[in-house]
Amino acid sequence: MKYGIEIDRALCSGFGACAELAPEVFEVGVDGVASVRVAESDDDRLLDAEAQCPMAAIRVYRLDERRAA
Repeated sequence: MKYGIEIDRALCSGFGACAELAPEVFEVGVDGVASVRVAESDDDRLLDAEAQCPMAAIRVYRLDERRAA
């Protein structure tokens, strides 16, 4: 299943668990804030990264979901 990934950079505190769990998808920049390296992935570790983010800054959604406008 393909997932879309979003990070609310205003919420991110740079703990880095996401980058440790899925380094192909997430990275923590020199500014200490995580960013998404790819907009879509089928890596199920994304769900763990979302669940383990202490700031709830990560949103992972199925690409076939309708997103609220």
